[in-house]
Amino acid sequence: MSRRLGLIIGISHYQDATFRPLQYAENDARALAQWLVNTRGGKWSPGDVQLVQGPHATQELVQPLISQTCLQLAEANDLVMIYFAGHAFVDERSGEGYLALSNTRYQQPSSGLHLPSFIMQVMARSRAAHILLILDAFQTGPTWAARRISPFDFRPLMGEPLMNSLQQQGNRFLLCSCRGNEMASEAGEHQLGLFAHHMIVGLCGPAGNNSGSISLHQLHSYLYSSLGPQQQPHLFGRVQSPSILIGDLPAPQSPSTPTPEPSSQTFSRNNAYAAPSAASPFAPTSSQASPNAHPAATVQLSPQPTASANSDLYLNVTGMQYQQQVPQLLEQAQQSMLAQNYMEAMNQIERVLQIAPNNTSALTLKGQLLGSMGRFQEALAVVDQLGQANPNNPLAWSMRAVLLSNTGQYQTALTAIERSLQLNPNDAETLAIKANILAALNEPQGGSQSSPLTTSKLLSGNEKKGGPVSFLIGAALQIGGFLVGTIGMALPILKPSIPVLASFALASFGLAVLCVNSFRGAYRHGFTRILLTLFVCLIAGGVLAVAYKFGYTPMVDMVTAPTAVATHPPMIVSVILFAGWLIAAATIPLLLAIIGFISRLIWRRPKRG
Repeated sequence: MSRRLGLIIGISHYQDATFRPLQYAENDARALAQWLVNTRGGKWSPGDVQLVQGPHATQELVQPLISQTCLQLAEANDLVMIYFAGHAFVDERSGEGYLALSNTRYQQPSSGLHLPSFIMQVMARSRAAHILLILDAFQTGPTWAARRISPFDFRPLMGEPLMNSLQQQGNRFLLCSCRGNEMASEAGEHQLGLFAHHMIVGLCGPAGNNSGSISLHQLHSYLYSSLGPQQQPHLFGRVQSPSILIGDLPAPQSPSTPTPEPSSQTFSRNNAYAAPSAASPFAPTSSQASPNAHPAATVQLSPQPTASANSDLYLNVTGMQYQQQVPQLLEQAQQSMLAQNYMEAMNQIERVLQIAPNNTSALTLKGQLLGSMGRFQEALAVVDQLGQANPNNPLAWSMRAVLLSNTGQYQTALTAIERSLQLNPNDAETLAIKANILAALNEPQGGSQSSPLTTSKLLSGNEKKGGPVSFLIGAALQIGGFLVGTIGMALPILKPSIPVLASFALASFGLAVLCVNSFRGAYRHGFTRILLTLFVCLIAGGVLAVAYKFGYTPMVDMVTAPTAVATHPPMIVSVILFAGWLIAAATIPLLLAIIGFISRLIWRRPKRG
């Protein structure tokens, strides 16, 4: 069976003063480890995730743990993730990259974790299907600063040989983010570093899709788009198959031919990553422990957020994520319902209820949606949950009345609607529901039943008025307003004897109808009404263009004729005003329709009545 193995390392304080103290490194490691094993988080097996932090994260402990995890524990089809939050540096003599552990000396690079040995020995020899090393590292040292070609470049740590090695191996990845350097300080959010905070938020859902699975490349895309230049991660490695971090792992594949071990020359760095023997466990026994060993250095993690000292960090991150996700998902669900995409709306509502099972807006949406789909018994169960959360919620009682009426239980529905009226006596919609129920009760048995009540009114109070009849009415108003305004502006030209105020009144009325109907239609019914407004505006612009192209000369002759000049107002003034009105009719309604549509997206919320 495929597994996910995690080794999470965080170091904030070092024995060597060359490595400045870090504010968030250990917090980040604790929060990530706790989230991975949490039943509301990554759901990784707690026994497969180890946390090493602070002074315990020495070279003597971390290197054997890495070897043990990658070379002994990891089987074919497993995924190994190693997260490192701390300092990284480049050896001034060899130019090779190192990760600084708690007892690393900058002037003695061999006391750190040698990155080339890890990539060329451990990654290359491991049977794991996927290995991911996440470096949330502070870039330390003058050699790194001298070699970088951009402010937060990680290539000096890697070097061309290591990047080429990753490309040759396949499914071996480094995800690197700059925690800080000599030019940029460490930055945080909600007691965590920016990169770790956004990574946990992304793994909670935003980085993925509706499938529930999140791959490494989805996470990388999310982080790259949501973080600033300093923390934007850089991914090195070659993809052979998706690395699934969250969700169901792919079915195990048949074992492939083992990767040949590197030559002995590859192990020249003091054989730092030779696989430990079977007698060398993670935490040495008392008979084996050296004076510097830490038998309790690795932390036992709990799948429950309240069972660990890390719970505050975990809840802080996930709570923030909930606040960000819930309104967005509810808005998406409402839009899906307006588009009658019920299955998509249901998926979005269920995601909200997984985060907040008693969210009133989500339960209301779900009840309305189930009622619209004809699943009345399921909708009643949702309404029961709403009522338990708040027995004095008039909307819940109204929804219950509608659903009971649709199932033929009119007497019980009447009791429910009367309870709703007790709580909200002046609600017109509730009174209308009661009238429909009374009408159904007064019908003779066996007679034709009135059409079922719908629950869609109960969510937002906005009936589905965007049908063909509504569209035709809107079109008639648009065209009628245009014709009235056109006639009003044409009268002084065709009949100069007609009072000017009368023609101006007609033109103003027509333009007002165009503007009001354009804004109202786009706000209430969406994008289709913008198209209708655009059509009428094109007609206005077309009339003006045709008049200019084919009637310019005759019009000039007409307005300059002695009889035209003698009219009141002069003919030329009437023609200019007519042209100005056409320009206004071609632009102002369209602008108002766009404003109305944007307002709909921003302000439209569920409300009653």
